[in-house]
Amino acid sequence: RGHPVRARAARLPRSVPPLPFAELFTHQPDDGEQSYTGGAGTQHRLPDHPSIALVGSYSVKDYHGLTACSPGVYRDWHPEQRAWHCDGLADTHPPPDLTTMRCVTTPPRGGETLFASSVRAAELLPAEPLAEKFGVHPEDVRVNYKLFHRYQIKLEGTGLEWAEGAKGRTSEGGWDVNLADGTTVPLVVRERYTGKRSMVGTYHVASIVDASSGRSLDFHEANAYLAEAWRPGLSKENVFAHRWRVGDLAAWSNRLVIHTATSTKAYEGQERLHTRIRMRSRDEDSPTAWKS
Repeated sequence: RGHPVRARAARLPRSVPPLPFAELFTHQPDDGEQSYTGGAGTQHRLPDHPSIALVGSYSVKDYHGLTACSPGVYRDWHPEQRAWHCDGLADTHPPPDLTTMRCVTTPPRGGETLFASSVRAAELLPAEPLAEKFGVHPEDVRVNYKLFHRYQIKLEGTGLEWAEGAKGRTSEGGWDVNLADGTTVPLVVRERYTGKRSMVGTYHVASIVDASSGRSLDFHEANAYLAEAWRPGLSKENVFAHRWRVGDLAAWSNRLVIHTATSTKAYEGQERLHTRIRMRSRDEDSPTAWKS
């Protein structure tokens, strides 16, 4: 109570099979093209249910038709490393509006997912200081995002220290909508269903364009800008750390909430397995600038 993203946990009994429950959160029961799990970071998908991805550090044998293993994607992270993002923002148009994760296996310690309210971040946004320092008002910011081939995430997780090359491919439709050329998204948005002023973002920052003047901020300026823009909203008192338990189900709006995984250092060599579904948006659900 009182925390901007705290809510009652939804926990399912261990006896509830993970696949039928996960399927409740696809747009179509036959895994039609409205559901989405793609992007460059997807580890594995269930072959007969491609809207359902597996994420974590795991080894599975004939798990709903899948035999695979993954050491995880965060094993080289510093214990305090963050990578704040709204899902699919750098490589999908329109980016998924809803994400669901269900915990299948989790270690006794570590593996938390951190959440913060993007609405609260917008309330705390230091608009005038940013406009004075960088010459661009946050409500005019359009961020160019790109999946780089190699990069280093800033420790606080709102941008990059350096980056080079490009990653992925551009395809039309299908499960792996991966826009190698990147995306352009407003920083301050109006959430369609609530009308709330919010912010969206991811650490894959390439540059910024001022929608009013056409002025650009390069890679380093853009990453510095967004670090300052997000910092108040991601301060410790505004972050909720969800400690997963088997059977937990979390669902969140990528227009109202930003999140990050945490380092695997605390549970190195142990399994952590979740099912994940990112729901494909419609064009009308794309992030819309607050200032029209």
